[in-house]
Amino acid sequence: MARLASGAPARRIGTNRRSLTGKVSLSQGGAVEFESSLERDWLICLNFSPNVLGIKVQPFTLEYQFNGTMRSYTPDVLAELQCNSDSPRIIVYEVKHRSELHSDWHQLRPRFKAAVKHCKSHGWRFKIMTELEIRTPLLQNAKFLRKYQHRAENPLIKQQLMNTLRALGKTTPQALLAAAYWRDDSRMEALPVLWKMIAEREILASLHNTLTMKSSIWLAE
Repeated sequence: MARLASGAPARRIGTNRRSLTGKVSLSQGGAVEFESSLERDWLICLNFSPNVLGIKVQPFTLEYQFNGTMRSYTPDVLAELQCNSDSPRIIVYEVKHRSELHSDWHQLRPRFKAAVKHCKSHGWRFKIMTELEIRTPLLQNAKFLRKYQHRAENPLIKQQLMNTLRALGKTTPQALLAAAYWRDDSRMEALPVLWKMIAEREILASLHNTLTMKSSIWLAE
């Protein structure tokens, strides 16, 4: 049996002396809470993904049996993803350090089995995310680029960069700025606009690799 969270998390997220707690601001507005730095990092990755339509933390609470007694379990995050098919896909995530999975697997395994069964019954997917999957170049790029998502638009610079990139074809940020502007101060003024365009996927880059001035970039169109 599962108790779904209608608005607030199914389990209250409070302050914790042993781990980092706080909120992650969402690009769509509002914020979601986290209970650890690893969970914060995964929420940043999810929020930065253009395929993620919505995020809910502590989405529901399951009841399951362990050693003859009833226990409860609340997964960390539920995300609604836009896939190629018409209907969105729901993925429920548990965020854990690999060391914790190893040391506590005997207690964790029954709750994860209950979560897999519950998700399958709804046509969802259950995934365990560790620091190996979360703390990647994509996370570093997301932390860097999300700072530019709320910057004000600069239509003149944006159009200049678009026109120049269209003429150059696949290039690098360094080469694009050099071709678009003669003056160093103009290039510096245009650089935040370029990062904003990459953050909003108007200009594409391979964000699974560390983003630098020599990374490959190309037009989304």
